Amino acid sequence: MFRPRTPFFRKSAHKHHVLCEYRKLLRQTKQFDPVEQTYLWSWIRERFHHNKRQTSPTQASQYLSDGTWASLVMSAALNGSTTQRQYISDLAYGRTGYLKDVAQQVREFNHPTKPCQTIRDVRPRSSRIHQPHKAYWIPLDLRVFSVPQHLLDRIRDEDERDRLRERRKRQRRELRLAREISELTNAVNEGNHAVRDSGLLPEAFTSVPAVAKSPLHIPGVAGNPLWIPPRIKLRLDPPFVQHVRASSGFELYKVNGRKPPHWLAAKVAASYRKLSHRLHLHEFYYYFAQDLKLEEEFEARLGVYDPGYWIYASNYREYLRNKIKESSGNGSVDVGSCEMGAEEWDSRAMLQRAMQEFANE
Repeated sequence: MFRPRTPFFRKSAHKHHVLCEYRKLLRQTKQFDPVEQTYLWSWIRERFHHNKRQTSPTQASQYLSDGTWASLVMSAALNGSTTQRQYISDLAYGRTGYLKDVAQQVREFNHPTKPCQTIRDVRPRSSRIHQPHKAYWIPLDLRVFSVPQHLLDRIRDEDERDRLRERRKRQRRELRLAREISELTNAVNEGNHAVRDSGLLPEAFTSVPAVAKSPLHIPGVAGNPLWIPPRIKLRLDPPFVQHVRASSGFELYKVNGRKPPHWLAAKVAASYRKLSHRLHLHEFYYYFAQDLKLEEEFEARLGVYDPGYWIYASNYREYLRNKIKESSGNGSVDVGSCEMGAEEWDSRAMLQRAMQEFANE
């Protein structure tokens, strides 16, 4: 199957077409009443965000056709079409469509303690999974739908608990920052050279007037409790550098046990593919030469005298022997560096010794 070098969803023409259609639909929503405008704007935005990672040309074309159809419906409603205007109004006010089912679920919700999350976000489950952030939520429009008071109280209590949790996290973060500032202050005042390389001078965090008025004073630091220094980018302890040898023989360095970047991982994978290809070639050449040798011995046992074929087989075995030497460089194959089981290790090691003996004959 033919695959283009540049996918269609990365081409500027496709992106321009999608953005123009998206902006056109959002501009049309501003001409409806507030409830209908909120409904149209929210769901147009939700559909475009949900399908923005679509890689199928057929599906993308279908979704753009749906967008064009929605634009035509809104244009007809704005131009005086009673049918299309009533259709949009019924969808926005929950008389028909998806919001009608959502309102029915809210009315039938019956749990003694849990809050009804549908009130927060009325999107379908697939959209909540793909876009879980609060910025993409579509809350239930309380101007249209009536919600029992006890469900609203549960939502309010849960929001208050979330705000309290975020406040405690912020306080812990501020305490950790204050502790780092204290450690940095002590290190600077003690004359730690590793920290002084960042541009800070000894006694820079003091509020003593004699030091604050000295020419070495950094303005805005001494006596200013609101000043927060930058985080220390230079670690006081040296980084842990580890020399790593991959199973294919590729060597690299890892710093502080971090995962290697993509370009380096791609090089390691390429070296492994290259080694596997070379091993397969060596096996092919070796077993081909062994088959020729077995045929020659079989003809000798049968008493068949064919010097022409023997000369051809001998020359071809020499050709294969040279191919093994050329591909391996030094006439040996490093199969011992491959990761494999014990039985396969033994078979590969025996094959390696056999190929070396064959190449050195």
